[in-house]
Amino acid sequence: MKKTLSFLLALLLAVFAVAGVMPAAFADEGSAYIEITKPPYGETVTEGDDATFISRAEGYQGLIWMFVSADGETVWQNGEAINAFPGLEMAGVETEELHLISIPFSMNGWFVRAKFIDQDGNYVLSEPAEITVLQGVVPSPSIVPKSAGAKLVPGESKTLSVEASSRMGDEIKYQWYRSYSSYRSSGEAILGATEPSYTPPEELGQVFYFVGVWCIRGRDASAPIYTTPVAIVYTESESAPSAEPTASPTQTPQTPKNSGGGNPLFSHGNALLLVLSAVLLLTALAVAATLLVLRTVEKKHRGAAEEVDHSDETEQT
Repeated sequence: MKKTLSFLLALLLAVFAVAGVMPAAFADEGSAYIEITKPPYGETVTEGDDATFISRAEGYQGLIWMFVSADGETVWQNGEAINAFPGLEMAGVETEELHLISIPFSMNGWFVRAKFIDQDGNYVLSEPAEITVLQGVVPSPSIVPKSAGAKLVPGESKTLSVEASSRMGDEIKYQWYRSYSSYRSSGEAILGATEPSYTPPEELGQVFYFVGVWCIRGRDASAPIYTTPVAIVYTESESAPSAEPTASPTQTPQTPKNSGGGNPLFSHGNALLLVLSAVLLLTALAVAATLLVLRTVEKKHRGAAEEVDHSDETEQT
């Protein structure tokens, strides 16, 4: 049956291509390197169920999963679909096996395509695989998340909320969950959190919150639809810097310690004193040396004068 549907869809697309009315989302650029060996097949599920789409190829460098509307005018890529279809979760978006989790009824009639990209940036698209979503006995509600995550400090708060409606006017139920990872599978129900809004308590660190919404009709219930977990992060508030103490008038200022290490004699504060001392010492040594030389010269002159006088006295005698 799936192969027959795929063949009919491929034939229809071929007719569109010949007629020149091929939707832009179904256009194929082409690549000389890529060969698709397995296209994905369409899946029929009941809303809230899961489905897996597999497509394989050779010679590609990158892979993008595309979600295409029935008219081909709207295209979402990879994680964009999570925001487009509240309650949907995905896994394997970068692999050849795409897992859709908790498929909402709003995906009914949409197509999944694998976009294989080669080393030059050219790409080849797989055949489209249609998603058929059946309503349960009680249709699931439509939900719209009304809040995002936040970073808070003690004393602040953040109220999370969701807006839900039933297509058949059924009663709507809520249940909020807490998780310490971004995966819903690790979530635990919060006791008493059964309203459209919830204010998380103060808890240091990062905690994820999400809500499950479903419809009730008598004894029957719809499949739950979940919001995407959002993070509430509480961090310790930064304490205000304390003022530096000021010295009282009676206190004697302390001498700053030498921060350079080693002998304090060579600190910056003593450098000028050392230079002046050295200059004075050198000046004193120069003056002493000059005086010594002058005294020596004076002695020589005296000695010479005495010898002359003595020789004069001898000649007179």
